[in-house]
Amino acid sequence: MLALKQLLKKENQLISATISKEIARLDPVIQPLIRHSLEAGGKRIRPGLTVLVGKAFGCRAQGLYELGCAVEFLHNATLIHDDIMDGASLRRSHPATHTVFGPKQAIMAGDVLLAASMLIIIRQQNMSIIERFAEAVAKTAAGQVKEIQSLHNAQMTADQYMEIITGKTAYLISSASEVGAVYAGADGDRVAAAAEFGLQIGIAFQLVDDALDIAPEEEIGKPTGGDLREGKFTPVLERYLESLPDQERETFCRLFSQGGLSEEHVQKTVLAMRALNCGEKTRKLADAHIALAETALEKFPPGVEREALFKVAHYIRTRKS
Repeated sequence: MLALKQLLKKENQLISATISKEIARLDPVIQPLIRHSLEAGGKRIRPGLTVLVGKAFGCRAQGLYELGCAVEFLHNATLIHDDIMDGASLRRSHPATHTVFGPKQAIMAGDVLLAASMLIIIRQQNMSIIERFAEAVAKTAAGQVKEIQSLHNAQMTADQYMEIITGKTAYLISSASEVGAVYAGADGDRVAAAAEFGLQIGIAFQLVDDALDIAPEEEIGKPTGGDLREGKFTPVLERYLESLPDQERETFCRLFSQGGLSEEHVQKTVLAMRALNCGEKTRKLADAHIALAETALEKFPPGVEREALFKVAHYIRTRKS
């Protein structure tokens, strides 16, 4: 266990050093905004996957860290834009970029991060990796559009929910894992296994994220009940609705669909969700996806990196923020 923690700490330090180096390449006028977004914390899960998967297949090149940096740039571009669209004031317990620099500058910072991500990828001169990143960007954006179009939909099905979270969250995590294997020169079956591993922990990640939405603000670093305010239908809300008598459920769904939940109603609902253990019930939905991810890992070569990836999968399921 100690060796694994030391490995993850070492890799995170190398990833952070590469990120700092790539930020320094950018125009000085944009660097403060980028640093605010990227140096506010975060667990570096996505770039960590790229590096650990690549190393699991025998790669030790610096380009692996640069690809991880590209993944993190892309991810943070989506976070900046998400915070503006959601009106979020906090990100990882720190002021969101748009609250410090204004929405116009924040949008431009997100655009710069997206462009910088692509430039890093192009430097690797691997068309397969370029195609995978471009596909990830397109699918992530499509997933976010589907989510926006589904806001305040109290009749959402499990399949529709899964389609949304696979697009907005899981595809990018899948690509982060997959490109590590591609860059390392893994064969087709193992590249597919890396993609599957990332996809399944990506789905699990979002399920746990939805569960954490009703955790206290001091624990998660953002306002609790955000999904309810924004009109997002998640398994947490589904579990809550299942507990209500028919008439109460119909009343709640009508208000939810009309965007008529008051702040007092949101707070009361969150407390009721906690009492009903809706968060843990949602976490349990992630278990099947973690199991599929672990099955995919069996196709990886044995070694410390594979063991670290097993630990990452476990962390995804049990994380508290």
